[in-house]
Amino acid sequence: KGRCLSCLWSFFGPLFPVDIAAMIISYGVGATWLWVAFTIPHPDTITFYWLIQDIFGLCMCMLFLETIKLNAIKVGAVLLVVAFFYDIFFVFVTPLLTKHGESIMVNVATSGGPPKADPSWCEKYPFTSECKGGDPLPMLFAIPRLFDYQGGCSMLGLGDIVLPGLLLSFASRYDESKRLMGLVAGGSGRVPNNACPDAGSGKAASCFLCCCCRNGYFGPVVVAYAIGLFMANAAVYIMEMGQPALLYLVPCCLGTMVYMGYKAGELKDLWEGPRVIRAADRLMYGEPHVENAEEEDQGEERQVLEDGMCNEEAEMT
Repeated sequence: KGRCLSCLWSFFGPLFPVDIAAMIISYGVGATWLWVAFTIPHPDTITFYWLIQDIFGLCMCMLFLETIKLNAIKVGAVLLVVAFFYDIFFVFVTPLLTKHGESIMVNVATSGGPPKADPSWCEKYPFTSECKGGDPLPMLFAIPRLFDYQGGCSMLGLGDIVLPGLLLSFASRYDESKRLMGLVAGGSGRVPNNACPDAGSGKAASCFLCCCCRNGYFGPVVVAYAIGLFMANAAVYIMEMGQPALLYLVPCCLGTMVYMGYKAGELKDLWEGPRVIRAADRLMYGEPHVENAEEEDQGEERQVLEDGMCNEEAEMT
């Protein structure tokens, strides 16, 4: 018994009352969520169920984006373009190939699709087989339509978050790396962006774009993601059918990043892997480098510092 306890202690480490309370609460909430999911028909209409499901999904997205990081937009562009055509095929093309004209993506996401019977009939007899329909899988965000008399919920797959999220996290890392290397070079740490139009032209559009993109890439790509998500939701209501969100998110996010990089003259560096990110990683984490590449890494770091100083001088002028 003593050896068992010592093994558990070495595996889990010291346990405090807060850890035990957190474990009891988390497992209790998870067990209650599973009980609601398997015992109540259409649990997505219950606030507790969809709220906890969305919290689970949020935690999964955060863990994914914390673990997986891009060092160049080349990999992100390939992933997004492949997912772009994948989404289009399974939403728009599979109804032409299936026997009853059903979308495989919608059926999988809703575990069989919406109820087949008339809504008035299902209101009287909700437990009949035609009225059961499918419930959303737990691998997506689901928010009930609060002001829709027909019910239902709006769904967003986790892939529609983590794949563009890889590009967003890369943009944030790039901006913060430039800011860090600017501080190391003795500057203010601001991130001047050559893609920003001249605000002195007096045009309202130029002033708006300058305010939006003068602090780097992250802000504009976030705005582009919000615009793409709005377009996807608008298309759902206009076409009255499920839409592949990546059809709108990929051109907005990837197109914004590529356009800004092209205007700033940084597209090649972004595509192949920015030197400033490698220099910031070595500075922060002290990553070991190979002996034959040590001089090259030091030369890159000196070049990045010189670029940071030049950017600060240009900003001051």
